[in-house]
Amino acid sequence: MAISEQETRQMVAEYQEYQRTVESIKEQMAMVRNTLAGCESSISTITALKEAAASGGYESVIPVGSGCFVHAEIRDFSKVIVNVGSGANIEKNVDDALAFLKERKSKLEKMTQDLNESFERIIQNMKRIESLIS
Repeated sequence: MAISEQETRQMVAEYQEYQRTVESIKEQMAMVRNTLAGCESSISTITALKEAAASGGYESVIPVGSGCFVHAEIRDFSKVIVNVGSGANIEKNVDDALAFLKERKSKLEKMTQDLNESFERIIQNMKRIESLIS
């Protein structure tokens, strides 16, 4: 079956739109991966601090920005300040903070899965178009 010139132009335009969408999804995936890595790091750190706090006060190295750190003694580790979005922070007890972060991690993993599925679907559509206009 021959494809008309108009149909070819429409397919090329559709293909180009898919290319833009693929780039957008790649950017979103990178942001979600970074956020997920930060979430996993927070969970690990809070878990380690919780375990260390159970044995009493202890020392740690705290980042203060620009690659600088200070030695600090942590005497109380009963509350965590958690960013809940839109620049809002809430103080939570350690277990609630961990539960919140684990739920966030789960949502980010689902988001990653959804983006991967969309990416694969678009790539298949692009391959279909390539086979039709080749």
